[in-house]
Amino acid sequence: MEGQEKTEKKRLTKRSKKNIAVITILIMTIITASCYTLFIKPLQSVENWEYMEYTVQHGTLQNIVTESGSVSLGITTQLYDLDISTDSSDDEDDEDDEEENEKYLKVEEVYAAVGQRVKEGDQVYQFTQESIDSVRKALTYEKTEKQIALAQVQTQYEIGVLEAELSRNETLLDTSLAQTVYDTAIARLSNEMSSKSLEIQQLLKDIYQLQCDLTDEDYLEEKSNIIEAYENAIKGVDDASEDFATNRVEAADTFLSAKTAYENFFDQFDESNKQITDKVEEVYEIEEEILYNQTLLEKELLAANQELAASNVNGSIADVKYESSLTSYENARSKAQRELDEAAEKLDAFEAFIGDGTVYAEGSGIVTEVGYEEGDYLMNTGTLIAFAKAEDMTVSVDVAQEDVVTMKVGDSVDLSFSAYDGEAYNGIIESITTTATSRSSATISYPVVISIQGDTSKLYGGMTADVAFVTEEAAEISYVLRKAIVEEDGKSFLYIKSGENYVLTPVTTGFTNGEYIEVKDGIPEGGCYYIKTLANGGSANEE
Repeated sequence: MEGQEKTEKKRLTKRSKKNIAVITILIMTIITASCYTLFIKPLQSVENWEYMEYTVQHGTLQNIVTESGSVSLGITTQLYDLDISTDSSDDEDDEDDEEENEKYLKVEEVYAAVGQRVKEGDQVYQFTQESIDSVRKALTYEKTEKQIALAQVQTQYEIGVLEAELSRNETLLDTSLAQTVYDTAIARLSNEMSSKSLEIQQLLKDIYQLQCDLTDEDYLEEKSNIIEAYENAIKGVDDASEDFATNRVEAADTFLSAKTAYENFFDQFDESNKQITDKVEEVYEIEEEILYNQTLLEKELLAANQELAASNVNGSIADVKYESSLTSYENARSKAQRELDEAAEKLDAFEAFIGDGTVYAEGSGIVTEVGYEEGDYLMNTGTLIAFAKAEDMTVSVDVAQEDVVTMKVGDSVDLSFSAYDGEAYNGIIESITTTATSRSSATISYPVVISIQGDTSKLYGGMTADVAFVTEEAAEISYVLRKAIVEEDGKSFLYIKSGENYVLTPVTTGFTNGEYIEVKDGIPEGGCYYIKTLANGGSANEE
């Protein structure tokens, strides 16, 4: 029993000690909490301000819009567009393939391959000498044929013009003679009818009148002209060159015409004299013949009139035929000359192209296409070689309508490539397409192409590029950080140190690009301003 009591007392003593320890911890916790609440927390809530110093900057502010696009390679295509067709090749449609191929250049060797980098002047193709000689022979032969054809047409032209002119002159001469005959007939018939209508008593007066007509100045002048024309025609026949048949024909025709006129004139002269004699002898017979002769004279006048009308028509037709002949001969000559020029141009173009039988690269770049293989014939126009030129690389981006209106072709832009972080490139706006690529209700954008300037040897097609466009800028201004501006009651202020204090000073602001803002007055260029911040990192301007 006594042992049990001792054991029980020990248990009670341990329990009491535990209870006392727990109570003691609770009391300490309460005291600690009270001390934090009453003393420490109020000390922590006290604001500790700092003022960060900055300097007013001077220069240019820009609003920049950045768009992303991909690099496109500028492909240069070297074409074969030589025309080496000839008339003979067009006429020989039934010839076999081997003969047909002889008309074209044949590739003997190809020096370039897709993916290979070539430089300007590098060899691309070599043609067989046999095919070069064959094409040159065909083109030279065609040019010679055209030269011969032109010479033949030129000869035909000269002969044809002479023949046409001679024919026209003969017809016009006939017309002129018909007019003379008609006029003479009218005069003669008029005189005869007048004489026959006069009374017998007037016959002596009629005879006198006929004699006056034969001595009239015009009549004598006509006589002199006819005699002179006849003598000139005789001289023209004697002087005509035996080397030119045409001249002899013309001289003979002229002589014939002059001789006819000469004989007609003196026949008429003789006739007039005979009439005078007859009138004297037949004074008593005229009355009986008046009615009969009047009918005959009217018929003769009608025939002369008809002949004159026909001659006039023939004269008009002769002029038309002459002009038509000239036009026809001139067209033939022009056609022959044009065909010769075309043949010569083909040959010249071939010689300029073929050179030493080798095709050389006209630029530098990476080959993207080789149009022909060894053994191919250049039967049709096509691509000889195509290569991507590094200097023709471009970037295409879509720019929103509100930004694209601030841009123009020729503007400079900044480029950066994710593959080359930190390296800057320059570009120039090459084109701005006026057709929108997007017309959603939210945005409308337009394609803008930028040519990449400078060394582009490190760039590849498809690379991602960021293009920075300057949409707005203000030059020669003073500016501060936008976050330094304190807005109160619609006015702008900056913290400026005055003695030991930092004072909000009113300023006038202007252009801003979001990060910086223009300060027009209130603080001098190069002056200091401050940004008020909490010691724990907060900003007074953010409160």
